Amino acid sequence: MVKVERIKSVFMGAIALVGAVVFASLPQAAAAYTGVEYDTTARWTVGTVVSVDEKGGLVPASVNSADYVGVVAQPSTGTGVEVADSGTVTVLVSDVAGQITGGSRIGLSTVSGIAAAWTGGVAIGVAQQSPSTWRDASLENGETVKVASVTVQLLTDGASSDGSPVSMFFSALERTASGVAGKPVDTWRVITALLIGLGGLILAFGLLFISSRESFFSMGRNPMASKMIMRGLWKMVALSVGILIITLTAAYLIVRVG
Repeated sequence: MVKVERIKSVFMGAIALVGAVVFASLPQAAAAYTGVEYDTTARWTVGTVVSVDEKGGLVPASVNSADYVGVVAQPSTGTGVEVADSGTVTVLVSDVAGQITGGSRIGLSTVSGIAAAWTGGVAIGVAQQSPSTWRDASLENGETVKVASVTVQLLTDGASSDGSPVSMFFSALERTASGVAGKPVDTWRVITALLIGLGGLILAFGLLFISSRESFFSMGRNPMASKMIMRGLWKMVALSVGILIITLTAAYLIVRVG
């Protein structure tokens, strides 16, 4: 009876843990951004992606920019402008590199000051929804592109570079998750699903290893009780399989739904 109650406690604890993680991973209200105030007399449009030149002054960022710093988060005052480098902000995007939907990774583009779908190089962040209103914009070379504003969760630290092994690893994860979901998947969904899946595997195989080891030791000490011991072992196997199914299903739903 004690073993049965212990199994029920572990099983319910696993379900509660998965539920808590899934609830915590649900989209929350847009987080406040963090930014830096730059001195500038130029007028900047909110959502412009910017970098700094050799003199430390702000310039519109493009794929050729070496020092991307963030996105203009507030209208310029004439003496300065606030540039966000993390959090959730509005970003100007174009369609020059392909379609943008919720979950698409956004990066610098060939159009100065305007982002686009990430195809390599510096990644700015992840679009939180599909752009709803597009408008035509004429470039200096006479080309016309579609431009829209979209809410983007900015990437921070070294996550914006595609040259590091970590960035390549997460890019591979996102491509795999997009293949499973059949659509672009937010980075936070990929990470959450990965953590839940790994947690379920570790918990399930840990329980299976410990229970099988204790069962074989018990049979060595008391061979007459082998049937009862094997019955208990099979219950632990069923529990491990149940935990594995629950966690993998939760990971799949996080990637697939939304």
